[in-house]
Amino acid sequence: MRVGYSILREIHKKEFTPESKDYGIQEHEFLRMVKLLEKQGYLDKILVVGDFYSLKQTRITDKGIRFLKEHFDLETIYPAHRSDLVNWIQVDKTLYGNGADSD
Repeated sequence: MRVGYSILREIHKKEFTPESKDYGIQEHEFLRMVKLLEKQGYLDKILVVGDFYSLKQTRITDKGIRFLKEHFDLETIYPAHRSDLVNWIQVDKTLYGNGADSD
């Protein structure tokens, strides 16, 4: 949930465009998460052409804004620096991961 929250937050605040490396996940995992957020109605206007994608024009929907408000508790512990996001999402990996390592 933290990766999804962070993607929505960063697109909403426009401080930076989130990338897979911000979360320490593979590119295809990041794209799958972004597409899921779009499919569920939280994001709009993701540009995908083949293997290329861009979030430059992507915007958060009203539903996405409601999600951020409903999970505001995460904001109080959100990292101050982009470089700390990898460690911040580790909590989700620990709680919800299946223990399998992907190389």
